[in-house]
Amino acid sequence: MDDYHHKLLMMDSPIKLLDSPMDMFSFFDGDPAHTTEIMDYGFFPWWTFKSIKGAFWRPLASITHWLDYILWPDSPFLMHAQSILWYGALAAAATFLYRRFISIAWVAALAALLYTIDDAHGTPVGFLANRNAVMATLFGVLTILIHDKWRRGNLRIGIVVGPALLAASLLSAEAGIATCAYLFAHMVFIDRGTIRQRFAAMIPYFAVVVIWRIIWTYLGYGVENMGAYIDPLSTPLSYIVAVKNRAPFLLLGQWALPPSDITMMIPPKFAIWIWRSGLVFIVLLVVALIPLLWRQRSTRFWATGMILSVLPICATFPSDRLLTFVGIGAMGLVAQFIYLVFGKTEGRPRLILWRIPAVVLAGLFILIHLIIAPLVLPVRAAYPFMPRKFLDKMIITEGLDESVKNQDLVIVNPPITFLMLQSPMMWECDNQPMPRHLRILTSSLFEMVKIYRPDAKTLVIRPAYGFYVHILDALFRNKQNPFSVGDRVELTGMTVEIREVTNDGYTTEAAFIFSVALEDPSLRWLQYKDGAFVTFTPPAVGQNVVLPGGNPFFQ
Repeated sequence: MDDYHHKLLMMDSPIKLLDSPMDMFSFFDGDPAHTTEIMDYGFFPWWTFKSIKGAFWRPLASITHWLDYILWPDSPFLMHAQSILWYGALAAAATFLYRRFISIAWVAALAALLYTIDDAHGTPVGFLANRNAVMATLFGVLTILIHDKWRRGNLRIGIVVGPALLAASLLSAEAGIATCAYLFAHMVFIDRGTIRQRFAAMIPYFAVVVIWRIIWTYLGYGVENMGAYIDPLSTPLSYIVAVKNRAPFLLLGQWALPPSDITMMIPPKFAIWIWRSGLVFIVLLVVALIPLLWRQRSTRFWATGMILSVLPICATFPSDRLLTFVGIGAMGLVAQFIYLVFGKTEGRPRLILWRIPAVVLAGLFILIHLIIAPLVLPVRAAYPFMPRKFLDKMIITEGLDESVKNQDLVIVNPPITFLMLQSPMMWECDNQPMPRHLRILTSSLFEMVKIYRPDAKTLVIRPAYGFYVHILDALFRNKQNPFSVGDRVELTGMTVEIREVTNDGYTTEAAFIFSVALEDPSLRWLQYKDGAFVTFTPPAVGQNVVLPGGNPFFQ
């Protein structure tokens, strides 16, 4: 979806959300008037909080996309080639990093191979607008390398080059802050200077982060009132809860299965079981790794950097695309654990209660990371969100006929509203007819939708789990700004009236009041049914209808 935003900007489309090719990641500017205008057309759903802000300062990444559209605007092949080149550079830098911190050459090579073929990296490589994560990690790894050469190899220029590379990481993506996780781990476990010298070495990096954050805030960037993004500094309590809720999914997705993205595809009542499984796995993993962590400083460096780099990415919903920094430490540990279990090494525990589980766990890592991962990596790069046959079921890929220009397109129950919003951008990019307005009433990925018609102009809708429960749909409004009963959202030709809200702030029933009768030809109705969008006929006055859930994975 972000890729289409970028394309519309460079096409100078009148419906673009972005303003500058040097600022391609400011999707919500926090201006209620601007948000209202976008909502009124339908590019944002009706439940969008009008003061929502989601603006990210990524000028270096923006420049690379600007170059794509300047040099080869009609060649997605070359755009993706640039992303792959960035990833190749990251793989090379990671290889040098492992070789520097792991003394046995083949173990370092194994760690580099594991990192390079990690299928979790398929999304940031294949998703053009996620190139920023690859860039931020590349500059972060280079920062750690230069810092280590400065502290252990007397590369005096490192005192300047290291902080400059950290700045480049932060200016590629906010995720670059995870570089500091490994710098801290280096200070504690690798640097052999005095405590005073170690802390003094961190001052230039600390200064870079402080200056970056001050400028970031001064220029108006930030996250406010978004449902799935949290600013740890402005809402620390919400962030602590998010770490508790999200970290187990991310660590389980990095080390084993399933991918952390699974939370977007299953109902919340099932997600809790994966969360609990993640906690159990983490405990078992720590127990298995204790002998390794006890023996080598480098393993404590990898583990600390990995754990601390999970913290920044808990500011948003779990996804494997966020794991590029986490994987640096994780793959270093995996390689050294495999060597501990199967290699000729002294100090390996002889206790049978450790040996048998350790062999099973190491075998599992070989299966997942050396056999399955390289097979899945190209698939995840080709289909960053999901296989195309499923994604195409969630959106309307084909343009509509010319008459839609004079109609409001009302889509009752797409599986995920966020994804459905991609369709009009696709139509605009392809110069297809655009509806007068777009009205999406609710989502139905996990749930059936009950609809009642009390009068000629009104539909009352009650989703089984409530409105905008999917994590992507919740991007547009956070829990701290719930609706109240009686609230009204006024849009051209349609008013939404909130009828019922739970004690914890979830909207469970709303009335959609149109300015004309529902059968009026100015309204074109569609519903999602059996994996396709088909014509919807509103029920007669006084009648009910129930629409089934719309999960394409089961259709």
